[in-house]
Amino acid sequence: YMNGTCEADSAFSLCGQCVIRVFLFIGSSGRLMSRLLSQKQFETRCPSELDIVIHATVDSTNSWLLQQVKAGSALPRACFAEQQTQGRGRRGKQWLMPPYSNIAMSLAWRFSGGDLQLHLLPVAIALAIVDTLEFVGVRQVQIKWPNDVYVHGQKIAGILIETVARGGDLVVVIGVGLNYDMSGAMSSSGLQDLPAFTDVCSEVTTAVGRDVLAAELLARVIEACEVFSQQAYAGLERFSRDYDFCRDKTVEIQSDNNKTVCGIARGVNHLGELVVEIDGGLQTFNSAQVSVKPRPSPEYDP
Repeated sequence: YMNGTCEADSAFSLCGQCVIRVFLFIGSSGRLMSRLLSQKQFETRCPSELDIVIHATVDSTNSWLLQQVKAGSALPRACFAEQQTQGRGRRGKQWLMPPYSNIAMSLAWRFSGGDLQLHLLPVAIALAIVDTLEFVGVRQVQIKWPNDVYVHGQKIAGILIETVARGGDLVVVIGVGLNYDMSGAMSSSGLQDLPAFTDVCSEVTTAVGRDVLAAELLARVIEACEVFSQQAYAGLERFSRDYDFCRDKTVEIQSDNNKTVCGIARGVNHLGELVVEIDGGLQTFNSAQVSVKPRPSPEYDP
């Protein structure tokens, strides 16, 4: 490796008898970055029929996997990347992360049947991320409906879900960006002005390898997809009871028609829709961009 990069094949595959090539990277902070792909970890935690590909550099794990699905790739299939040059979030936003130090993952999963409550899937995946983080010792984890995960009020993970119709089924590509070590973010171009964030390394008392975290994350997302295909509403009560970051906070809602309104979040209803109190009435949203507004500072009255 040179200057935090590695001269190697651009993709590695864990399937059949393929040879696994594993590298270590030095982060910009000088911290040794643990390997992302561990054959033992993935074999232990993930289904044997799952094809896993890891890229040294890719434009976007979701974009790459969408292309593979459209080309007829076998499913399910997962993709990781050490570096994304055009990482994407919801509504066309750019997802920025330092190379070789975090987790960028996408999973292509086929759902059969026509009654898929797709608007509920981000919460199911967010709960899988919560379970992964709590498994490695992260505490005070919450979900900002519908697709962000926070710790102590700071963002640690985000979700992007995209779909492709194939045959009579719907293939969903689930993208997850998880901050593992953001210690080099302040010296990375374009990352200095990000909203408040945290990472796994800052939140655990016992070190956890990035390979362990990646395998655990993938396994739990797969388990969430399996449950979701049978019980789409299974995690709603748990989300509402334990992990709702927005509840009773002032929020700004940008709906799919680009209309922006402000109100107070009042949780989610039995359909998984966000309930917002606006001008004394209640409105529901099943898909929207949500921003939590900071609480106003109390005025000093001498």
